[in-house]
Amino acid sequence: MELSNNMDDQNLSEIDPELLEEMKKIVVARLRTSSDDLVITIGDKDYDKQKLLESVEKGDEIGLEIIDTQMEFLRDMASGKFYEQNV
Repeated sequence: MELSNNMDDQNLSEIDPELLEEMKKIVVARLRTSSDDLVITIGDKDYDKQKLLESVEKGDEIGLEIIDTQMEFLRDMASGKFYEQNV
């Protein structure tokens, strides 16, 4: 699996470690407040809430993808782009 380049063409593994840690905290908090029944399919594999939390905390490939996706969602909400697309 290849990570997307949503962070302005910058790979998440190449950003400031302190910033990445802050992003992890945000995403972990969002995941912890989600339903315990949460399941996300990536490729051909399902990841439950606990596996997603573990991956984000480790910062492995799946965790970085989840961080990137969640941060993109939050940016789109903050900019109003999310609302424009869903009206």
